[in-house]
Amino acid sequence: MILMAAALVLGSYSVEPDGPTTLVHPPFGHCMGICRAGTEQLAMLLGGLVRFDDPQGLACVKLQEWDAPGVGDDDELAVYGVNSGTGHIIYNATMYTLGLYGGTGSGDDELRAPHGIAADPEGRVVVADTGNSRVVILHRSGPRMVPTGFITAGLAEPWGVALDSGGSIWVTDRALGELLRFDSADDPEPDAVPLEAPRGVAAYGGGRYDFYRNEPFLAVVTRDGAGLVRVEDGEVTAEVTPSDCGGQSFDYPVIDYYGNVWVTDSAACEIHKFDRNLAYITSFGGPGSGDFQFDSPTGLAIWRRYGQVFVAERAGAKYFWLGTDFLSPEMTALERGFRFVCGLTEQSNVEAEILGQDGSIAVDLGGGRNLERLIDITWNGDGPGGEPLPQGSYTLMVTIEPTYSSRGYFTKVLRQEFDIPAGEGRVPD
Repeated sequence: MILMAAALVLGSYSVEPDGPTTLVHPPFGHCMGICRAGTEQLAMLLGGLVRFDDPQGLACVKLQEWDAPGVGDDDELAVYGVNSGTGHIIYNATMYTLGLYGGTGSGDDELRAPHGIAADPEGRVVVADTGNSRVVILHRSGPRMVPTGFITAGLAEPWGVALDSGGSIWVTDRALGELLRFDSADDPEPDAVPLEAPRGVAAYGGGRYDFYRNEPFLAVVTRDGAGLVRVEDGEVTAEVTPSDCGGQSFDYPVIDYYGNVWVTDSAACEIHKFDRNLAYITSFGGPGSGDFQFDSPTGLAIWRRYGQVFVAERAGAKYFWLGTDFLSPEMTALERGFRFVCGLTEQSNVEAEILGQDGSIAVDLGGGRNLERLIDITWNGDGPGGEPLPQGSYTLMVTIEPTYSSRGYFTKVLRQEFDIPAGEGRVPD
């Protein structure tokens, strides 16, 4: 539609690749195209010793003993998944074999209906042993895990656990209605924050290399999945509900490098993403067995240093890298030029150009690192030398890529066509 005699005529726009790209698959050379582990893979690696039964929390970490300085091995992670129905932790004992820890029971090396799990690079693993009313502290050494301590005092129904950068252990107790911070397994008086029926918990901040900001906070699922809160200095500073993002129920949260909060929704078969203040960004997935669909996702883990993402499902797990996507792009014709506004699902590197009909760059609109997740470009209609562009057909091309994770492997491009008609202040062909 022509808004004025000399205004732009806006055409269609397209994006490539098509489809949602908040999360993307790693390149083939990284994982040989294998981005899902299911029942068949579990049976092959464990010889039928255990099946997927009520998967719950997930944790992933780069173990110090696996980290070779100067070697590009940041993708070699230890991943721990809680198999609540059998009382096991399933983990990669080496880069090529799986290991099992636990089994249903109340012994020192057994678990009963466990839920949340957390791990650190030093080899510490903590598990909410819900059915035994305790938190189990394990140490990972080589392919084995051994119990080194238990938190039992005052716990009734521990559900979620998190480790912060200072070494404290955070525990949600669903029955007591408390979020507890333990400085050690023997801490007799943990700090407590009252919350209604808290479940999953994630911790962020503290000046470590994998935190963009040194502003600690926690994300906690509350009210048996009907709420998600941000806790800062012992106070709830923000809250959202599933209806705020078109979801049904929250399960386990995780916080990425920039402080964005992700949470699984097993009922809606989606993952919801919020910013650090719990402002809604986007949702990803949907019910099904496709590459970008989920079957009752529960546990969620992100390795902040590189952005690998693991999702536990009803009968398996999926593996992604952080991607980025356009949100609600809108181009408005001005008397001379246009304004283009678009949200992004991820902090991104952005480049914008105007291409001529032959595909050459007519105007370089610049770009750079965009941490606000918002593109706002106003172009006054001039070419690179300050003269008006001639009448003709043009394309605005905007290219985005994440600032880490799939950076260098994935880009998404939006193309918006427009025409400059003949008119006052224009130089016709």
